[in-house]
Amino acid sequence: MRKSYSLPLVVFGLCLLEGWVIYLNLVVHPDNQPALTLVIAILFAIAAGIGMWYRTRVLNTPVS
Repeated sequence: MRKSYSLPLVVFGLCLLEGWVIYLNLVVHPDNQPALTLVIAILFAIAAGIGMWYRTRVLNTPVS
């Protein structure tokens, strides 16, 4: 039996992680905003999309 992942929980977890990274960016580099925030958001969206594609298409893991 394969383990199924809840898509809303995965999205919620990714949003929390991205929010934490953006918050840390604001604390560490307050003078380079909003350029770094935009770069972080774009890179995180690309990485999350590739990760979900890999999990659903390559590993064939069901996401419900």
